[in-house]
Amino acid sequence: MRNTNAGCNAGFLRRLIYLISKNTPNSKFIIHNLRLQAALLCFAVLLGLVSGCTSTLTAEAPTRTFIDSVGREVQIPAEITKIAPSGPYAQVILYTFAPDMLLGLSEPFTRRQRQFIEEKYFDLPVYGRLYGGSGTFNLEEIIRTSPDIIIDMGERMYGISDDMDSIQSSTGIPAIFIEATIGTMAEAYDMLGDILGMETQAAEMSGYIRGVMDFAEEVKNSIPFDERPSVLHSQGEYGTEVSGRGSVHSEALDFVGVINAADIESMLATGSDEVSMEQIIVWNPDIVVLAPDSNFGEIYSDPLWAQVSAVQNRRVYEIPFGPYNWLGRPPSVQRVLGMLWLGNLVYPEYYDFDMIEKTKEFYMLFFRYDLSGDEAHALLANSTLIDRHHLGSVEK
Repeated sequence: MRNTNAGCNAGFLRRLIYLISKNTPNSKFIIHNLRLQAALLCFAVLLGLVSGCTSTLTAEAPTRTFIDSVGREVQIPAEITKIAPSGPYAQVILYTFAPDMLLGLSEPFTRRQRQFIEEKYFDLPVYGRLYGGSGTFNLEEIIRTSPDIIIDMGERMYGISDDMDSIQSSTGIPAIFIEATIGTMAEAYDMLGDILGMETQAAEMSGYIRGVMDFAEEVKNSIPFDERPSVLHSQGEYGTEVSGRGSVHSEALDFVGVINAADIESMLATGSDEVSMEQIIVWNPDIVVLAPDSNFGEIYSDPLWAQVSAVQNRRVYEIPFGPYNWLGRPPSVQRVLGMLWLGNLVYPEYYDFDMIEKTKEFYMLFFRYDLSGDEAHALLANSTLIDRHHLGSVEK
């Protein structure tokens, strides 16, 4: 058992190291001075000797070696029950897989998200995020709550290996990165199952993901390139913030096998690129999918958008949202459901199934939420493949 002697414990030593590193010049979350690190560790051992509680420094719980997605060999607890996510993407995936192990959140659940989230998770401590936004990951709060492990998930960001090393050295808590793009999502769940001892659940979730990915690949390979529709994925007040090639938010388009109408190399891999309406008119997409809270309600009455084929043919859809955007922001596992939704819109002869039932199935498996028929209809109200005679029609 882990020694919990109040006079000398790992949490105290972690806090000591962190507080000194916090005051190191130009330090965001690491101890830059290696000599200072060594001195601190010697001081920690000496402190244990003086207080007569060296057992806390040596009697550690069993560990195992884990190789993360960037090849780092990390000693992690053999049994993990408390996890700290390092960002919203990790939070989403960990909530779907092991919510009771979440010791805190990267960011609070919003009002819209809470409809599908269990109430007991609303008031967990908030750690902040390592990447994106303000980029402030609160290591002091991490140390205070003392998780068994810190997990980052998502795209392989530049410098991720060094960042994980820095967090680990600053807190004394194992920190790992698990890559979780659409293409590696199934493997990410398998890795979680391995380190958390939940292989059976992981196999069910990764099996679902692989089934969707394999089906999408089969359909994509059967459709000649010149028969694929062009799809514009956009957002913003005017619908002019687009997801170009290379954007994480356009990945679902690639896997479903459509042509990304935004014929630009994205300048922002995790964001959107602002373009003019004139450029969108030149691209003239066959289909437009708009992020929630964009200009869906006004697009059919906009004289500039009226020049676009998708509007003329009433092929504009609003991406469903709940608890997250089905195509990105954050680019979560819900994009797997988004692929089924998009495929049902663009290739209904192949994706010939009931989206209501597919949605209910996904929500039960990944969110443990028993979605009602009315709730499913509401999610798909502006985004089903139907002949709309007026805005707001709903598939019955």
